[in-house]
Amino acid sequence: MTTHVSRRRFLQTAAGVVAFSLTVSTSPRLLAADTPVTAAMPAILRFTADGRAVLCVPIPDMGQGMATTAAQMIADELDMALEHVSIELMPFAGIIDEDGKADWGHLPQGAGGSQSTMKAWVPLRQTAAYARTLLVEAAAREMGASQSDLTTKGARVINRKTGTQITYARLAGKVRADAAPDYESIPLKAKAEHKVIGTDQYNVAGSEIVTGKAIFGIDQEVPGMVHAAIRRCPHVRGGLVRHNGTQVSAMPGVLGIVEMPRLPQDPSERRLTAAGIAVIANSYWAARKAADALEIDWDGSYGKMTDSAHFMNIGMEALDKAEMTETVREGDVRTALRNAADTVEATYSHPNWAHTCMEPHNCIANVKSDSAEIWVGHQFMDVAVNAAAEATGLAATKIKGHFFRMGTAFGRKYEKDFVQEACYLSQKLGKPVKVTWSREDEMEQDFYNHMAFYRLRGGLDVHGKLHALHIRVAADGSLSSASREIPCGLVDNYLGEWTRLPSAVSIGAWRGPGSNVRAWVTLSFLDEMARAAGQDPLDFMLDLFRSKQTLEMKNWPNLTLDLARHVSALEKVAEASGYRTQLPEGHGRGVAVFQTHHSLCAHVVEVAMKGDNDFQVIKVTSAIDCGLPVNPLGIKAQVESGIIDGLCAAKYGNMVFESGVPVTNNFDAYRKLRMDEAPMDIDVHILDFGDDTPRGTGETSLPPFIPALTNAIYNACGKRIRRLPIAESL
Repeated sequence: MTTHVSRRRFLQTAAGVVAFSLTVSTSPRLLAADTPVTAAMPAILRFTADGRAVLCVPIPDMGQGMATTAAQMIADELDMALEHVSIELMPFAGIIDEDGKADWGHLPQGAGGSQSTMKAWVPLRQTAAYARTLLVEAAAREMGASQSDLTTKGARVINRKTGTQITYARLAGKVRADAAPDYESIPLKAKAEHKVIGTDQYNVAGSEIVTGKAIFGIDQEVPGMVHAAIRRCPHVRGGLVRHNGTQVSAMPGVLGIVEMPRLPQDPSERRLTAAGIAVIANSYWAARKAADALEIDWDGSYGKMTDSAHFMNIGMEALDKAEMTETVREGDVRTALRNAADTVEATYSHPNWAHTCMEPHNCIANVKSDSAEIWVGHQFMDVAVNAAAEATGLAATKIKGHFFRMGTAFGRKYEKDFVQEACYLSQKLGKPVKVTWSREDEMEQDFYNHMAFYRLRGGLDVHGKLHALHIRVAADGSLSSASREIPCGLVDNYLGEWTRLPSAVSIGAWRGPGSNVRAWVTLSFLDEMARAAGQDPLDFMLDLFRSKQTLEMKNWPNLTLDLARHVSALEKVAEASGYRTQLPEGHGRGVAVFQTHHSLCAHVVEVAMKGDNDFQVIKVTSAIDCGLPVNPLGIKAQVESGIIDGLCAAKYGNMVFESGVPVTNNFDAYRKLRMDEAPMDIDVHILDFGDDTPRGTGETSLPPFIPALTNAIYNACGKRIRRLPIAESL
């Protein structure tokens, strides 16, 4: 079961007895049974008198399955069945650094970059192994035996010589602090010893989620709180001029009207919070109705040139004329292109994408003169605590953070605005305030994925090999990474250039930041180059990735890539999909492989055309290399969700701005995928290269799916998709 609990509840069990507790850390230690959770004391692994383990999971869960993965790690190191490990979500328990900022300290307390499992892998297992050693020591005293003669299995300590067994339930109350071993000397279980890690496990909170019992941030209530609905300036980086708040304040349930400043005040700077009017009421519905009744004049002068049609013009013009920053130069690309046996030139573009989190943003804040508390679903606990400190002027040491399961996040719930709004209002009103966003709020005030334009020119030598590539990128954010993505490093003559387009749009992280679009551009163009060379795209890519054994990745996280893994992933999906078999008329297959952050994924996508302007995804065959798979079922779920997200964004994603106003501000205008448009079959294969540590999966499958999809569409109907969304290009 996954819930958030109060300090009092945290120290209780179903029977009301905690036998012993430990810090969860790379340096775990034994605690007194009544030790409270504080900023100085990391998360707790505690044992109840009936022998159950209760883990307070340090990393937020936003649907990536971290709670389940954490439970598996604990269960395996403790030699317990998974059903005997309970899960709770922890409050912030980090440290305050020398600059006075909240920091993770002992343990990661953030979810991003597909790193949750990687960062928790050692601390959680180390703590569980430490607990197991304490139980073995207690059993040795009870039996009068040597610890070397004892082993653990099924939540019991077993004497190998005599066969005597003692349950953890009997031993939990006998653990002694003076018997605590040196945690650094405790060996962790080897891969061959895993019994729970590596097995399919359903989400530990699955039944609660689908029955509405799971507690999300938006479900929280605090005694004495009031509700706030905020009308934020719809103009990009705009400001407030006047409003009729006096009349609205007389509506039923309304308690007050508060003007919200834009922070920072300078509209040229990236916003923290938007300008607006907050309606305070005794219920969210009363606040929302009153907010909708407000008549407001906004100043939209700063961002009036932020217009989607205008950006299409200046983006294309920049590709032709802009003086760009050179990011990569290898060889002599201009001479190589001039002397190439054949050249291909193509222009790609895509619009901004919104996040559309299923749970709109929300936060409760209770700010007092000398302290504050926040209740929120946020991806990074330290960021949220620091945001509250910045908004209130209080030291981070005075902020207490309570964190909850999120109904998706995708990078949007890394931002500070919804936390700072609640803190500002609570401090001004002197009482707890809950700020709840509407769907329109969430889409109008988003930190969007990049809009960008790409001009690529590639050259083939007389043998049909990629000999030269020149890429120019113009984007409304820091997307220089697109100019140094693979095949950069695999082409003898390469030139990458980039420029930033002037824009007032707020840009942020979106699932697979940067990779989500640059994979589509580079891998689609490789497909075009293969066709020009008269080769099958699969063979063309295999030849490219076999040209080197390793490659130093030029984008974050700057890994040394083992290209044999790319080859293996391509070969696996080709074999499993029947890639080389004949398809019916109007069907097509596309293939792509891409490394996103620490892991890679390959897809073969099969589509069937539905008339001239639509398609159905018949099957997706996927192979993912993510290191040691902790929960294969969870990995498959993440691959599937990345595919669905990628299909939705590629087919329909288009955030439209008109004179500085986001006009696609709800699902009636910003189209989402329908159930009958989902792939009919998804076949996921998890590759095994013998790794003994896990890597991330949350963002890995999305980037290569989009080029595999558009390449499949080309093979099905002959139309090359060079501009997203697909629905507007077919």
